[in-house]
Amino acid sequence: MTADTVIVVDVLLHVKKTKDDEADTNVPCPPGESGDVEVVPILHTLIYQISSLRVYYPKDLRPPDNRKSVLKTIGEVKKRFPEGPPLLNPIKDMKIEDPVFKECVERIKLLEERLYSHPLHNDKNRGALTAAYDAKQEIYEELTTAKTELRKAKSILQMDELKKRKRVLRRLGYCTLSDVIEMKGRIACELSSADELLLTELIFNGVFNNLSAEQSAALVSCFVCDENSTQTSATGEELRGVLRQLQEYARRIAKVSIDAKMDLDEDEYVGKFKCTLMDVVLAWAKGASFLQICKMTDVFEGSIIRCMRRLEEVLRQLCQAAKNIGNTDLENKFSDAIKMLKRDIVFAASLYM
Repeated sequence: MTADTVIVVDVLLHVKKTKDDEADTNVPCPPGESGDVEVVPILHTLIYQISSLRVYYPKDLRPPDNRKSVLKTIGEVKKRFPEGPPLLNPIKDMKIEDPVFKECVERIKLLEERLYSHPLHNDKNRGALTAAYDAKQEIYEELTTAKTELRKAKSILQMDELKKRKRVLRRLGYCTLSDVIEMKGRIACELSSADELLLTELIFNGVFNNLSAEQSAALVSCFVCDENSTQTSATGEELRGVLRQLQEYARRIAKVSIDAKMDLDEDEYVGKFKCTLMDVVLAWAKGASFLQICKMTDVFEGSIIRCMRRLEEVLRQLCQAAKNIGNTDLENKFSDAIKMLKRDIVFAASLYM
């Protein structure tokens, strides 16, 4: 017999008496009522247990009296076995000797013992608690399904986002139409601690070429500073021009990204490159003391130190990028900027001195 096999079994059931105009038939008879006894066809999957007792019944069950005589006999069995009639034992009664089957029966017995010994088994609120648990499981399954659908949706969105980003890279010259990485793309791969695209644009457009090491460090500070200041920026004339160039290239990248259908706000993108610490970094690189640079801004001392250390990390990556394109002058310039930054309390191993 396969799992798809369907067997219909005729069963004699004690059902509630129904009137001719009632839709529901074969409803279990409530306690205390006489009811009717009817032969009802059911699927074999609805049979839960089989008793070892055998009740003899008339060959013809069409007469109501014959059916009621069977009900009376079953009533006598219930009186004799108040805890339920003995069940058919497949090993003792049916002589099944298969070891795998015996193991399954033993496991079922152990699980049933655990089930019946559970405090909830005889709890008067078991029905309500079981219903609540079923509702919880149903909600959990819905949640699991929703999470799976969300992952699929995110995957689709990520693929869409990837296409947009690749479009931006092609238009800016970082890769070819065949997705072959160009020189600009290789340089951008070296820069992971700050905005790769904008830093690469500044390098390839020669913005750093005419700057000193101190000015280069000051310009790069715009990439690592996320602090706002209540003071009006007092960026000197020597830095004002390169800051304007940085903002122009940032706007160009933003416009290309927007044209590629990326969700980007131009002003917000340009505004994230803050010039709050440009003068501070310039003064520090030129040899000013920590006390002097702290007086130049209202940014907290800890924030200044954190930005300086992040700046040193970006300068190291810029140094490696310049080396990869064979620009020795630029490599030396970034290396000198690192040496100018790494001194005094800003790069001390511990601030408790």
